[in-house]
Amino acid sequence: MHAGLFHAQFEATVRGPNNAAMRLVLALGICVWLTSPAAGLAQGLPGPATPMGPNPSECEIQAALLGTTGPNCPPLAMQRPAAPPPATPPAASPGQRPGPVMVPPLPGPTAMQAPELRAAFRVEFDFNSAVIRPESREILDKVAAVMGAAGTTRFRIVGHTDAVGSDAANLSLSKRRAAAVVEYLVSRHHIHADRLEASGMGARELLLPDQPKAAANRRVEIVNLGG
Repeated sequence: MHAGLFHAQFEATVRGPNNAAMRLVLALGICVWLTSPAAGLAQGLPGPATPMGPNPSECEIQAALLGTTGPNCPPLAMQRPAAPPPATPPAASPGQRPGPVMVPPLPGPTAMQAPELRAAFRVEFDFNSAVIRPESREILDKVAAVMGAAGTTRFRIVGHTDAVGSDAANLSLSKRRAAAVVEYLVSRHHIHADRLEASGMGARELLLPDQPKAAANRRVEIVNLGG
């Protein structure tokens, strides 16, 4: 299945470290994204991505980052998007012959929205450092497996922090953490460095703006940049 033809939307409720509730929906004809409907991110992204569950499977990561899954993955529920309501012609005045019914043209391939493939993960680091904690390496190993099977597809790694500390310190820390994830993927799993780029948002795109110090704000987003 092609990334531009299917839509995978994940929702993970982040209420505690042991909550693994997750829902996966795949719909025909819509772009793939994993975001909340909040205001758009910088760099043209549609909004903060809701972190996946604490232990997402490789198939779930595949669907989120590539818009497709391998043959060994469980089948995903598919449905066609709802058809738009038919156009209603204006009512004719008394004594006036009704005019022709205007049928809107079908959207062509150029009218389809480009796919937006991205996901967020809780990657734990040592306090105020860019050292990845051992418990977070397993999820990055799964991410690397998906990237390794993605040919020459490029990815952006985006670091986010909570709002503890100054803006400058948080921005620097988020960049160093994103760079640490890139380094792990390159050195441990031999993902080509030219397929990855690192950036940081600091605390500028909080997942929970009303809880600026919440752990859920500390996350790493991965964005599919295409080939």
